[in-house]
Amino acid sequence: MLIGSKFNIRHVIEKDLDSLTSLMNDLVIRGEFLPSLMISPQKLRQQYNQNGLSGEDFERLLIVDLDDNIIGTIWHFKSVPYFNAREIGFTLFDSQQRRKGIMSEAVSLLSNYLFNGLSINRLEIRMDTRNIASEKVAIKCGYEKEGVSCGANFVNGQNVDMNLYALLREAWQRNVLTALSKI
Repeated sequence: MLIGSKFNIRHVIEKDLDSLTSLMNDLVIRGEFLPSLMISPQKLRQQYNQNGLSGEDFERLLIVDLDDNIIGTIWHFKSVPYFNAREIGFTLFDSQQRRKGIMSEAVSLLSNYLFNGLSINRLEIRMDTRNIASEKVAIKCGYEKEGVSCGANFVNGQNVDMNLYALLREAWQRNVLTALSKI
């Protein structure tokens, strides 16, 4: 479990599946910047039964408040087979928890976890170019913009451009050393 200041990040357990499916399939809660396809409860349960939603190429974690209520989800996966990298995605379901720094802290915790646990050289975050909140999270966490992928995602009936932000291991190490020197 990753411990945040006002939340925790943990693996999905079986009792979470019904709530998680409902949250992931509520297109209003999920927001306007993610694809609008829903996941079937059976498919999510099948994936859970195969590997607990935690495998070598993909891992979904829950962001839970201190009472263990699901407020969001964060995941990482290997998007390009020949890259020494992982991509991070995230959604904060509880709109009352937005703009409080939770997702920035969650992304920082996951970034530290991944750089400390895997021999990867880069982490990437991609977001719809209109998604200013996610762009702010990436910047606050030390990710740098590398470019725009035109028409790279299909959302709500249209192809949309995606910003690409990345954090290299070397920059992450500098950020960690800078933070430690301030203590």
